Amino acid sequence: MKLRKEEGCLAVEMECSAFCAVAEYRNVNFGQMLYSGDDISYEEWDSRSEVDRSFIREALFWFAVEASLEL
Repeated sequence: MKLRKEEGCLAVEMECSAFCAVAEYRNVNFGQMLYSGDDISYEEWDSRSEVDRSFIREALFWFAVEASLEL
């Protein structure tokens, strides 16, 4: 975390790059919605487990459904 914060990062995303690499290798279109989970802007990791984000997840689900139907 310390190294990434020193680089100016506010968030770290670890899986999207692998999906992008596979899509490029397979020569297919790829899109991804990112939903922030970990926050490294504080001195210690905050799991934010006390916050209910179910309404956000439901909204993202329906957005993904609408976007998929447009494809």
